Amino acid sequence: MNGFRGFRRFRVVSVVRGRLVRVVRGRLVRPVRGKIVRAVRGRLVGVVRGRLVRAVRGTVLCGLCLSASSAAAQQAPAAPFVDRTITSVTLAIEGAATTEPALLDAVQTKIGAPLRMADVRETITHLHSFGRFEDVRVEAQDAPNRGVALRFELAPIHTVTRVELRGQLGLSEGALRGRMTERYGATPPLARAADVASLLEALYHERGYLAATVKAAPPILEHAPHRTTLVFDVNAGPQTTIERSTVSGHPLEPPERVMDRLGIGSGRPYQPEELHSRLSDYVSWMRHQRYYEASAHDLPAGFNADRTKVDLAVEVEPGPMVTVRFTGDPLPKDKLDELVPIEREGSIDQDILEDSARRIVEYLNQQGYWKAEVKAPERREEGGGVTLVFQVTRGTLYRVAPGGVDVSGNESIGPGELRPFLKMAEGEPFIAAKLSAIEADVRRVYREKGFATATVASAANDAGAGLVKPVITVKEGPRVTIGQVTVAGNKGLATAPLVSKLTLRGGDPYYGPKIAAERDVLLAEYLNAGYGSARITVAPPMPVVTPDGKSATANIAFTIDEGPQSLVEHIFISGNIRTKTAVIQRELKIRTGEPLGLEKLTETRRGLSALGLFRRIQITPISHGDPSRTDVVVTVEESPQTTIGFGGGVQADKVLRTTEVGGQAAEQYEFAPRGFFEVGRRNLGGTNRSVNLYTRLSLRPNTDPANPNRFGFAEYRVIGTYTEPRALRNYGDLTATAAIEQAARTTYDFIRKGVNAEFTHRLSPSIHGSARYSFGTTRVIDIDLKEEDRLLIDRVFAQVRLSAFSAAASRDTRDNLLEPQHGTFLSADATLAARAIGSEVGFGKTFLQGFVYRNLGKPRLVFAGGARLGLARGFPRPGTIVDENGNTIAVTVRDLPASERFFAGGDTTIRGYALDSVGVPATITPTGFPKGGDGEIILNAELRTPIFGPVGGAIFVDGGNVFARAADLDLTDLRGSVGGGLRVKTPVGPVRFDVGFKLDRRTIGGIREAGYALHFSIGQAF
Repeated sequence: MNGFRGFRRFRVVSVVRGRLVRVVRGRLVRPVRGKIVRAVRGRLVGVVRGRLVRAVRGTVLCGLCLSASSAAAQQAPAAPFVDRTITSVTLAIEGAATTEPALLDAVQTKIGAPLRMADVRETITHLHSFGRFEDVRVEAQDAPNRGVALRFELAPIHTVTRVELRGQLGLSEGALRGRMTERYGATPPLARAADVASLLEALYHERGYLAATVKAAPPILEHAPHRTTLVFDVNAGPQTTIERSTVSGHPLEPPERVMDRLGIGSGRPYQPEELHSRLSDYVSWMRHQRYYEASAHDLPAGFNADRTKVDLAVEVEPGPMVTVRFTGDPLPKDKLDELVPIEREGSIDQDILEDSARRIVEYLNQQGYWKAEVKAPERREEGGGVTLVFQVTRGTLYRVAPGGVDVSGNESIGPGELRPFLKMAEGEPFIAAKLSAIEADVRRVYREKGFATATVASAANDAGAGLVKPVITVKEGPRVTIGQVTVAGNKGLATAPLVSKLTLRGGDPYYGPKIAAERDVLLAEYLNAGYGSARITVAPPMPVVTPDGKSATANIAFTIDEGPQSLVEHIFISGNIRTKTAVIQRELKIRTGEPLGLEKLTETRRGLSALGLFRRIQITPISHGDPSRTDVVVTVEESPQTTIGFGGGVQADKVLRTTEVGGQAAEQYEFAPRGFFEVGRRNLGGTNRSVNLYTRLSLRPNTDPANPNRFGFAEYRVIGTYTEPRALRNYGDLTATAAIEQAARTTYDFIRKGVNAEFTHRLSPSIHGSARYSFGTTRVIDIDLKEEDRLLIDRVFAQVRLSAFSAAASRDTRDNLLEPQHGTFLSADATLAARAIGSEVGFGKTFLQGFVYRNLGKPRLVFAGGARLGLARGFPRPGTIVDENGNTIAVTVRDLPASERFFAGGDTTIRGYALDSVGVPATITPTGFPKGGDGEIILNAELRTPIFGPVGGAIFVDGGNVFARAADLDLTDLRGSVGGGLRVKTPVGPVRFDVGFKLDRRTIGGIREAGYALHFSIGQAF
């Protein structure tokens, strides 16, 4: 049975893209344009040739063969299927059955339920809501026991994912794709294929391919996944070349030079668009030579018969040279280009000239020349050129008369309260704009105090002898205070909770902006409760004035038109191919059966974005005629599963190195090339798990004179990371890491291998807690310290095994991680290593740090302050060493391993010092090398401000020290530095240049410290 043959099957046909059609008994029926018979439950219902049809959201028309109120409709061909029990429901995409959960959820015709046409219509609407199908057809067939079997045939939209250009291109494929992308994107919709072809043809004509043709070929359709390749057949043909060119008019240069500038020499390609661009540039060049009326254009071209050759003619007229002269009172030379931007604009248009005169007057007014005048420039023809003359009359320099600003009429607000706004002192130059600003401030003060009808006017009175008496006149009127605050019209939300959200109280001053803000608070409550069409109005109050006329009371009534509350009926998730639906669902703050709140929609979008799995997220509420029932379609577009990153740069440090004579420590700059490569695989198994491999290599310069190689020690790091968000039943995030690292410190090199596992739990949006276990070995090599200078632990354990548990907590309220303007960052980290859990040595270690950021204005003047405190203690551990005679000696080790000791000095701790070079004498060897310590204090303060464009500046004070034992901490024994630097904003963060100066230079190891150090880095110091 096909179609409606034998009245045993019905078919519903819907077509998108604005054309609503229906097939009835093999005939095409179109809805009557513009005729709407009536609205049923908010949906448009029309009659087409006597049959009831319905348009859903303007894009879907369903042939409703069963649901009509007329007797004729009751006898529709599909009537025998109504009320039959549904025995099966099949969804098929291009003929292949699908069990995609999101699509099955959209089906409202449930197995075992009677067939209702309303369910059929709703199912079709839901399927169209996904935005994936251009056509939905429903077929019904007889089933055993008078049942009915339904089949939904879905015709998918084949999204364009690739564009193919074939044929004789002539131009580079990059140029063609670039022009297409500018207008239509990298993958234009299939419907715009003809437009793209026309656009590319126009590009060929601009480049001189006058016979070029571009035609859209039949697209290549692919299935599972459903996508399309746009194909364009290109025939560029020959490119037109210039046979002859001439220059007419009165050019400033020889014709040959003009032709060379314009690129129109004989044999050159003919490119009309490029020629017009060069003509425009040539006119700009002439105007910057002060020929501000210059013009240049091409004359009609002459082509040969096959349009492969062209003769060009260009006319150039520079016009007269223009000179600008100022007469009368002088103006600062450094301000002339700003005040009269003729050269910058390259024009002497009348509007520019009048604007220039106005700029000069405003500038002089700002200097106190209250009555300055500048006449419109006079144009003089002189010696074949044009001279523009500005006549400048500054007049008298006016100053504020004794007593400053006088205020009258202010009975309720005293002079002391207004004084902070009267910023016009006696004797300063009088500026009218400043008086206008004072007037606005006084008016605002009166409004905030409740004087809703107060009028404030300013006047500048000539007081003689270059003096001006500024006057502010106030007519207060009654002070209006708020009487009762009421809420009316609310039915869905209770009055008490709404009123509790308001801060307005009886007796408060009546202030319009405050009342408007309160209205927005109420509206937000309604939007968050699902009342998307709610409206809240505040009727103009009718103040009740007291008999003395000095005060009045106004009642504030918020009138609420709630509209319907929209409840979420269905949530459909679409577009996730690799990502499991459950991963998306757990980020949804909206729930079926609950109100569709604006705040929850926003939180849902934020949560999905935070997953980092999707390049595009679209959350679309869809109401199918009944505003109280809303479906929500969450459509995602997944990001590539594999990510690859790489880069390089130069590492610059000021470090301590051994001198050739005496082995003393000396500061020197080292530059080392550095590169990294990173590859990651995310969304493993569709559950947002990820693995990542990071590698980094840095080549230190060779410091051994006997080694001819340019580079010496190689630093490298290889880290493999596994991340599982929402581990342990969504309680927190689990991260497992395995790493091997070889790196250099000031006095030793080391090789570290280890693994660790960290579990992080979010206690609140700003507070995080974490627990970590780590296991690894650290082998110290190439130690620069003499045997007697080395700590005992380094002599006993050249390689040390550490097993440790750590716990940390942090609170982060910074508004920006790279360049914070406000907020704080606090953290505490405690580590315990013990022999009982597999560690060769035991220790306890605590590190506390806090940073505060405050915007001081001016604008964006930011104060940043920080404090860091490190405390550690090693547990006693027996060991043995071999003395110089080969004897074994039993010892007790109490020190921390080198990898766990604290160091200070450098670009992120105490600037002005070489890396790791700061410490008390007990932590510094006689030759000046640091050994590290068990205690550390770092204090920082910095002021950051923009200078111009992406460049900013900073001044700082740093201080701190490293102590051999935690008990030795002494705030009076800190080393400090001061300095400044520049910050340059880049896409990867601020690039930082700092110079720090030591406050107390010392002689260490027989060498006096350098007075300063330069630092270069990416990112702020803290």
